Order: sequence, then structure tokens, then C-alpha cells
Amino acid sequence: MKVKVKFFATFREIFNSSEIEIGLENAPNVQQLLNYLCKSRKCRRGIFDRTGELRPDVMILKNGKHIQSFDGIQTSLEAGDTIAMFPPLGGG
Repeated sequence: MKVKVKFFATFREIFNSSEIEIGLENAPNVQQLLNYLCKSRKCRRGIFDRTGELRPDVMILKNGKHIQSFDGIQTSLEAGDTIAMFPPLGGG
């Protein structure tokens, strides 16, 4: 099963891409996708807090809807889904 993952802002640098397509198996969910994607320490710090939970300021969308409107990080993925990942936004 393939899903598309789009990265925005500083996540493009962390993941060295603006978009990738990934083949996954065994009815994966968002958490399993993130664990697959986050091999480096830098990546894990950008996505997860010190306790290993998804940082509250990281926004992840499944097919344009925030994963919190589904099952949060346990949201199931299906073939053809598009996941968009936005880092914490700053400004002034």
C-alpha cells in the first residue's frame, strides 16, 4: 500500500524532500508512519516531545483533515492517502 507524504516549511529540510511516496504494510497508522520516517535524532526531536508523544504544535493532515478529527496519531492509513506535515509555525 502506498501513501504520499508532503512536508512543509522546515520539515522539508529535516526530511530532505517536499514530497515522498512510501510503501507500507499491515494496515499502518500515522504513528507507524512517523516511526518509519523518523530515523534520525534531529527528525525525532522535530516531531516528538521528550516523552515520545507527538508535539502538540506539529500539525498533521490526512487528505486535508487534521488527524485529531479522526483518531489522532492512531489514525489508520489507506492506500492513496495523502499526509501533510506542518512544523510549529513562528512569526512576529
